[in-house]
Amino acid sequence: MKRLLVFLTDPLKAFQEKGEIKARYYNPENVFSEVHFVSPITRDVDPQEVQELVGTAKLTIHAVGPRYYLTAGLPFGSVAKILETVQPHVIRAYDPALRGSLAVYWGRRLHLPTLISVHADLDEQRSHEKRFMHFVRVLFEGYCLPRATDVLCVTRHVERYAHRWGVNTERTHVIYNRVSGERFEQSVKRLQPLEERASALSILTVGRLIPQKYQACLIEAVARLNATLTVIGDGILRESLERLVDELQIRQQVRFIRAVPHQEIARYYAAADVFAMATHYEGFCIPVLEAMSAGLPIVVSKIPPLVEIVGDTGQLVDNDPEAFALALQRLIDDSSLRNKMGMMARQRAATLDGSVMEQREAQLYEALMKTTEESAIDVH
Repeated sequence: MKRLLVFLTDPLKAFQEKGEIKARYYNPENVFSEVHFVSPITRDVDPQEVQELVGTAKLTIHAVGPRYYLTAGLPFGSVAKILETVQPHVIRAYDPALRGSLAVYWGRRLHLPTLISVHADLDEQRSHEKRFMHFVRVLFEGYCLPRATDVLCVTRHVERYAHRWGVNTERTHVIYNRVSGERFEQSVKRLQPLEERASALSILTVGRLIPQKYQACLIEAVARLNATLTVIGDGILRESLERLVDELQIRQQVRFIRAVPHQEIARYYAAADVFAMATHYEGFCIPVLEAMSAGLPIVVSKIPPLVEIVGDTGQLVDNDPEAFALALQRLIDDSSLRNKMGMMARQRAATLDGSVMEQREAQLYEALMKTTEESAIDVH
């Protein structure tokens, strides 16, 4: 019986509402027989509704409320009681801030291995977003990262951030976010030359409408092209982006879709001819890898994580409308190039497939538990 305890950053209810219930996301290759969640909400989702997240494991949600952290380090607090009941073999957190610090604190106190995920270069985020809480988080990062047993980084770019915070090479592991290529096989298709198509080239972008992203760049680029743009995502910039569309008088070219359940996203990739992503910074970028898995030609901002994911299979361009317009025009003019880039993207995505990443994560968990068992034997 192997048990995992996860300090959730967001409640499972949030994943359910976004339609992001991915098979075995918290239990790769069914390593664990029980998975327990410490959820920052007073009432989370019915466990049966999200069972897929943990595969065959028994799923238990400990809904402790949003202020549980006030007593989270005390021996009489709710977290201490949960740990005493669960007796986990590994403690996991998906950020190196508050939840990661709690995982590390209790892991060190109970002599249990802790695995912390890092999904972004938080120093880079601070350089773009001057929010007070981003700078408060530095205190947690300074405690969590050097003391975690192992740190999982979603790209080499993010790994360099972990190294800057004192995590040595032996304790960092690069495992990309899981995207199942099998789900997108039906999306792969050969694109017909533009003159044989019933409409203009269809461009797709997927991402939250927030300052980090740069959908305005794509909108301005499309205004110069015989193409349409579908923007999937919602956020605080929605109204300003819609105003931009109206100012450019391209309402017939741009369509906004607030949200698409994860299980339905493949059909939107299937309906598109090209995937584009303009962004100021990223830790990874799941939509890019999804689009590659669907065999779409890729045009994205030339930033380190996207260079790492796309490699030489797509067009990596400067973060400005003219550069995007020129790259997209190349694909409008050359159907053979679209086909070639789409096939290359699909081939590269296969090497980064979710099944490969799931296996690596499962092996990491096994190694953590084996090391702990050997240490216990040595002690006695």
